[in-house]
Amino acid sequence: MKVASVEWKKNEWKRIDEPRTLVYKIKEYLEKAIKEQIDIIVFPGFTGCFFQQLSCPDRSIRSIINEADSGEYIEQVKELSRRYKIAICPGSYWQKEENNIYHESCLIINGEVQLTQRQIYLARWERELGFSRGTKIELKEIKDWKLALIISTDVFYPQVSRRVVLKGADIVLSPVGFTGEKNRSLQISGMWQEVQQNQFFAVESGFSGFLGEQSFWGESVIYAPLEMTEAGDGYLERSNGQQSLIIAQLDNKKRRKAILKFDVLSQLNREFYQQMKMFRGR
Repeated sequence: MKVASVEWKKNEWKRIDEPRTLVYKIKEYLEKAIKEQIDIIVFPGFTGCFFQQLSCPDRSIRSIINEADSGEYIEQVKELSRRYKIAICPGSYWQKEENNIYHESCLIINGEVQLTQRQIYLARWERELGFSRGTKIELKEIKDWKLALIISTDVFYPQVSRRVVLKGADIVLSPVGFTGEKNRSLQISGMWQEVQQNQFFAVESGFSGFLGEQSFWGESVIYAPLEMTEAGDGYLERSNGQQSLIIAQLDNKKRRKAILKFDVLSQLNREFYQQMKMFRGR
C-alpha cells in the first residue's frame, strides 16, 4: 500500500481566498499523487472547515458552525476522486445533523463516501462552541488492508486507538490540527505514541493555518512500529516543515514480522478489558 500525506505552510493557506482556489490546490496534490502511483492520500485536518469558512467570508465561525453543511465540499472531493481514481481522506469538516454539530472526516473512493468518522473527544474550544461527540468507530477494508480514521483530539485518547486495533486496523488515517504554539512534543504524545502502543501504520496530516481568529499547527508524518523503521524512531517519513507531500510504501508483511518480535497486544489482560462493558450506554 502506497500512501501520502499533505502539509501546507501557513503562508500557503493565506494565499487561498475562495473555495475554488482550495479545490484547485487539492487537485494539484492529487496530480502529484497519481504520478507517484499513490493508493491513499490524506489532506490536513480542518481542510473542509477552511472551505466552509471561505464559502461564507462575511460570517463568524460560530455562525458557520451553527449551520454547518459539508455537502458542497464533499461533492467537490467526490468529483475529484472519480477523475483521479485514488482514495482520498479530505481532511475534516463540520457537519450538522438535526440539532447536533459534529467535527468529522471521511474516506472517499470512486466518488463515494466509504467511511465516516466523527470526533469522539472534544477540545475545550469545541465544547464551548457546542459540538457533539461521536460514539462509534468503523473500519473499511481496501485491498486486504483494514483502515480506520482517528481525527484531531482523539489522537490523545488511548482508548480510541486501542479500540481501533482490537477491531483489526492495519492503517490509521489521521487528519489533525493543534491550537496554540508549535510543540512537537505535544504531537509525539498523540499518534506517534499510539502507533508504538498498538503497532499499526498511521498517516497523519497536519493543518497549519487559521480558522477565524484561531491559529493551528501540525506536522505531517507517516508512522510505523519502531522495529521496522530505519532509524528505530517510528518515523517512515515526516515533513519537518520542508516538504509539502510525503510518501511511503507500507509493507504489512514486515509489520507483522515486527509484531512477532514484540507483540504488545499479546500482553493485554482481556478479562480487564471486558470489564469496560460496564461503561456502555453512559
